Amino acid sequence: MGLYESGNLAGFMYRLDSGSEDEARFWNNILVFTFFNDFRKAFFPLDNRFQGFFRLDGSLCLYLYDYCPVRRNDKITFEGKKVSNAVWRFKSGEQTDLFVKLFSIAASRIRAIQENRHRAVLVPVPASTREKHRTRYEAFCRKLSADMGVADGYGAITVAYDRAQYKGTRGNGDRTANLEFHPERFRGKCVLLVDDVLTTGATFIALRRKLIAHGAKFVIGIFLAKTIVFEDERNDLSINDYTIPTTSK
Repeated sequence: MGLYESGNLAGFMYRLDSGSEDEARFWNNILVFTFFNDFRKAFFPLDNRFQGFFRLDGSLCLYLYDYCPVRRNDKITFEGKKVSNAVWRFKSGEQTDLFVKLFSIAASRIRAIQENRHRAVLVPVPASTREKHRTRYEAFCRKLSADMGVADGYGAITVAYDRAQYKGTRGNGDRTANLEFHPERFRGKCVLLVDDVLTTGATFIALRRKLIAHGAKFVIGIFLAKTIVFEDERNDLSINDYTIPTTSK
């Protein structure tokens, strides 16, 4: 049905002809979610394929949407407004079921994730405060890890004390200073490091290196959105070490 497709196929209905109970249950969950959950579909992007693939500090990273930051509202499109709404709802811990389905469906198409599900753990990039972290990620990680068939790593990195929000800027010192790592939750595993928005990549890189140092096998980054870098900002705010990943979709 429509949520599972994008573009010209969005909104079409299909008849499922399968002998697999797991597949039937999967589609039943999507149908129940789409027609019985209380959210305004018109105000959210529903594309469910990762549109960006790149390597950051050697790790495969994927994101769903391009995000136009508030400071560049002069450049935002109608679709961009839906992405902005999704980002803020995600940060606030709202519409969890929607985001779980979008991430789960997108991840189901990625070979690097599917081949490592047996040893994967979903770990969120910590928010700036303990309360924001709990609100944003506790239910989300529990539900998404169950949907994806991976371990729930919500408690793998904890916030020891609150800090100021970075807002995507560079030069903020040690971004892991207020965090506590619990290696027993991810040692020897593939860490699926999930976050709302990727801007400079500084936080992801710092966390990736700490996770590897504490025993993680490797790290894959999955993001709701990536900040658009406009030409007049390219020297000040960019991710400089993109490479095309060799892992196929």
